[in-house]
Amino acid sequence: MPSTTTTQRTKSDTTPQWVVNPDVAFETVSRDPYELSYACLVIPRFSTHYLIGDLADNLYDWMKQICVSFGWRLDYVSVRPDYLQWILRVLPSTSPAYFMNVTRRQTSQEILENFPRFKKENRSRDFWAPGYLVIVSTSPHPSKMINDYIRLTRQQQGILDSRD
Repeated sequence: MPSTTTTQRTKSDTTPQWVVNPDVAFETVSRDPYELSYACLVIPRFSTHYLIGDLADNLYDWMKQICVSFGWRLDYVSVRPDYLQWILRVLPSTSPAYFMNVTRRQTSQEILENFPRFKKENRSRDFWAPGYLVIVSTSPHPSKMINDYIRLTRQQQGILDSRD
C-alpha cells in the first residue's frame, strides 16, 4: 500500500515538509452538503375542515414557497382532504421541531387569512391539530401509520371515543 505522504528534511531546515506521493489519486469533494430526508404529516384541528379545492391548490404553492425561503428541498407533497403530507430534505443542523413549527405557523397564517370561514370556527392561530408526525424517510408514510395517527390525535382531542 503506497504512502500518501513522505517526510523530507534538508540540512538547513529542521521543520518537516510534506510531499504528496504522485501515485495517490484524490477524489473531488462534493459541493452538496449532507442532507436528511423527513416525511412529515399534519391534520386540520377540526375534523370538519377539509383540505380540498382552492385550499389544496394553495397549500401546494405555499409549501414550495416556504421550503425555498428557508433553503429546504421539497421532494413530495400530498394534499388529501384530511391531511397534508410532504417530504423534505434539510441540513442535519435543522431540527424537525424547527421546520415543523415554521411550516405549521406559515401555512396556518396563510389559511386563516385567505379562508375566513376557517378563522371564524377556529379561534386559535393554528389551523393544524396539536402535534405532527415526522419520520426519517425518503418515502411517504404508510397508510396504516397515517390512519393510526389521525385516530390517536382525534382521541386526544376528545373528538373520537377511545373505543372507535
